[in-house]
Amino acid sequence: MFRTKCRAMSLALLLAAGSAQIAFSEEHSIKIDLTKSRVTSSTVSASGFHIKLAATDVVRSSHINRNQGTTAGPRQAATHSAQAGRAVPSVPPPGFYPADLTYLGGATLSDMESNNVYVNKESCGSVRNCWGDPSRFLRDLNESNFIRLTDQYTGTRGSYGVGDSASINVTPTTSAFGTDEITQDQIVAIVYSAASQIGTGYGHEYHVFLPAGTDTCFPGDQVCYSPDNPATFFFCAYHGYVDFADIGHVLISVEPYQNVTGCQALPPTPNGETADSTYSVLSHELIESITDPDAGDGWIAINSLAVLGDEIGDLCEPVGLQCLTNPYFCDSHITLNEHRYEIQLEYSNKYHACAPGP
Repeated sequence: MFRTKCRAMSLALLLAAGSAQIAFSEEHSIKIDLTKSRVTSSTVSASGFHIKLAATDVVRSSHINRNQGTTAGPRQAATHSAQAGRAVPSVPPPGFYPADLTYLGGATLSDMESNNVYVNKESCGSVRNCWGDPSRFLRDLNESNFIRLTDQYTGTRGSYGVGDSASINVTPTTSAFGTDEITQDQIVAIVYSAASQIGTGYGHEYHVFLPAGTDTCFPGDQVCYSPDNPATFFFCAYHGYVDFADIGHVLISVEPYQNVTGCQALPPTPNGETADSTYSVLSHELIESITDPDAGDGWIAINSLAVLGDEIGDLCEPVGLQCLTNPYFCDSHITLNEHRYEIQLEYSNKYHACAPGP
């Protein structure tokens, strides 16, 4: 988890001068052109993010912690109405399941829509060319038995549909290592613009998709998605929240281009490497948002130092070269709503294992 908290931090936000409706994959979409917008400001009172680590040499050698930048320790476990794991006998004391998730008292999501935000899709011609069909995948996921795995954590049968999307043009900056970069400030501005028109709160999550050749970093340019600069290539994606003084609480995830070494799905894939690489990381971030939307106070692994701070998806993601020898930690081929995908499994307290469903 990468969590930042700041008081009265003012960000320059680029707001759209106008909007036009477009259509894609049965979505109602707004088009926001930030390159032609006026500049205003809004106050961010708090933000928090949880990163999906890349399978890169720098991650393996540095042992980077998902909780970097956080000063507060884990919160005390709380009682939750969903008694996950009840169906499986307990380990005789003093034994324990080291990877089981513990509820820390924060929010979980049971009724939320995904709002896809496509950045600079013209750079590769179309949404489909850039990322596959994220909306169809999300609809299939919501209609599948796989998503029911999260019910044990939320305590109810959740609904996670697809709402309005946004298409946004942004001029990248030049990173510290000379590459195109969409900065975190730009991402916050993008999400602010979309959320101002579509909605805020726990009923929405904005999935921000970045095209190929675009890096993104947290402030300081040391923790990045940067396939072209291996020394800083630490994450594939992240999710979390931003609190705005005027429009309130906004949930986000950021999915850079995934068909790169360190993030891509292992071939052969049912829908092509670009599409299934995108779908796997999207399901990872969405399901972590359902069970821990505020990135650190929902369902978290705290029973073992080896996985301290991990979320439901972290415990089951494939790790580098293990994919060649250990199929249990590689993305699996799963049928969702009669469509085949290659996506990762998610952790189940019920089975004390990575599972494809409830």
